[in-house]
Amino acid sequence: MDCQFCTEFTAQNSTTRIITETAGGWVLLPTFGALTPGYCLFMPLEHVDAAADFSPAGLERVAAETEQVRTLIQARYGPVILAEHGPRDCELGASCCSHCHLHLIPVPDPDAITAAYEKTGGPGLRLTSMVALPSAADGSYLYLSPRPAEHYYWPSAGFARQFVRRVCADELGIGDFFDWRDHPFTKNHERTFAELSADLRLTEAA
Repeated sequence: MDCQFCTEFTAQNSTTRIITETAGGWVLLPTFGALTPGYCLFMPLEHVDAAADFSPAGLERVAAETEQVRTLIQARYGPVILAEHGPRDCELGASCCSHCHLHLIPVPDPDAITAAYEKTGGPGLRLTSMVALPSAADGSYLYLSPRPAEHYYWPSAGFARQFVRRVCADELGIGDFFDWRDHPFTKNHERTFAELSADLRLTEAA
């Protein structure tokens, strides 16, 4: 299996972009192609395709840890949406990678992101929480949480690859720069790592 994240996580070197690792084996790291400072990925060290592949019991811990890191990011950068393009089996859907990764993206207006999803996929299925994903997901999917108390699910049909990056780039006024491969936004990546690492140290010391 050729997974860029598994390769990165198992590499034996002295440098890392991991901001923190949870007791449950998930890591927070700034993403390549950080459209805005604070844009991070939250993902398991273990290779799992999608959040919906975890058991509801396993997702309860993940959901709690996800909200902890969302709170960390929001404290510095403002409102943060949570999104996943969940592949299932060999079907990537709107995802470009088969290693589960949740996007945490600061945006000016979370409701505008929800509206963009609804414009493409219609009203999403309202979930009680991320924990409901395993029972809702039938095939590849999109998951969006515009704020902690709101959770939505859509089948991936009709959604473009990197969809959440496309709509967030539009919201940020840089729509042509959505593709992380062409636009790495290295300064945003480095700033995010430095600032959130410092914030986390202060939180832990308090």
